[in-house]
Amino acid sequence: MNKYDDPISDGQPENRPQEVAATATTLFTPRVKVAVALALFVGALGYFVFTTFDSATVYYMSVSEIEAGGPTEPGKFIRLTGTLVEESFVRQPNGLDARFEIRDEAGDILGVNYSGEIGQVFFNPHSTIDLEGRYTDQGVFVTEQLVIKCPSKFLTEAERDELEGGTGAAPYQVVIDA
Repeated sequence: MNKYDDPISDGQPENRPQEVAATATTLFTPRVKVAVALALFVGALGYFVFTTFDSATVYYMSVSEIEAGGPTEPGKFIRLTGTLVEESFVRQPNGLDARFEIRDEAGDILGVNYSGEIGQVFFNPHSTIDLEGRYTDQGVFVTEQLVIKCPSKFLTEAERDELEGGTGAAPYQVVIDA
């Protein structure tokens, strides 16, 4: 035994283990830590972007596509564009709920249940109506979102004035001095 009570080495050079320089080995060097943090950040950001766009995506469909596809999944919405079918609008006694039919470009007709405020421009035969909602298993499109697209570009000056509560006469008179 040596002075350190080391049973392996007895002081003889041939019995001593070779000395090896001690080096620190760690699994997480600063570069690895930064790379892992960056990978986690990019992965989380990608996940949030994907889920946000997936839930915000709404598809335009025609009446025939909606009917062929059957009821929409809970939480999924579809968008429908068309025009109001004349004489189909019925407002419920509460003043906010309404039932009407909408016709798409192909001429297909679909019943709609709407809950919300409806303006006077809605009844213009030139208005294009966008609805966002879901198709039920009763064969009705249910919505609370209704957008009426620019009917004013189809109206004459007199029709615009009448819709705004005027008399329907031209809003101004042109006088030419000779």
